[in-house]
Amino acid sequence: MNITIKKAAYIVSFFIIISVCALLYYAGYYYTTSRGMFSDNLIRKKDVESQNPLVYSETKNVTNTKSQIVTKNTKYIVETYNIDEDEMITESLDVPVEILGYDRERVSDYLDGIKSKSSEKNLINIQLKSFSGEQIVVRKTIVNNETIYKYFVISENDVIKIYNSDKKTLFADTGISITGLDEEYKNKLTEGFYIETIHELYNYLESVTS
Repeated sequence: MNITIKKAAYIVSFFIIISVCALLYYAGYYYTTSRGMFSDNLIRKKDVESQNPLVYSETKNVTNTKSQIVTKNTKYIVETYNIDEDEMITESLDVPVEILGYDRERVSDYLDGIKSKSSEKNLINIQLKSFSGEQIVVRKTIVNNETIYKYFVISENDVIKIYNSDKKTLFADTGISITGLDEEYKNKLTEGFYIETIHELYNYLESVTS
């Protein structure tokens, strides 16, 4: 009987100790959290995200970013803005095969290459306005040829004539016949072409008369 009571006393004591420890633990936890003692030491996810929005937005959108490349189904829109006319022409064209598989950065580099290599003097700028896997919008900015060039050379009745860039005001009737010129010169003069400076004009006339 004494042994049983002794065992019971041990068991009761054990549960009392456990209960006291649990109460102390929860009391301590409540005390520290209520006073904000963890706030200086804990790094919360929402705090990190708010301090680094770009990093986390890029991480969340990494799958979408990888999918943003040019495919054969991507719409390719070209906006041509004429500064002189204050006019915009919008065209939907086939995607250039050179940019298939390109992302935004590579498409932008491709357009920079076009601008630097273009022989069109009236092209002021070409840039990527918007980009996605579904649609690309390219903006070309141009001016009229008359803004750049001063002279327009053409043959009329087999004689070379020089007009101002407006193609209406006669600058000079050279009296130079094209009958003895090579076919290449004749074809070019039949269509007519612009010349930018008086120096270039004189050099050209000298080349066709020599």
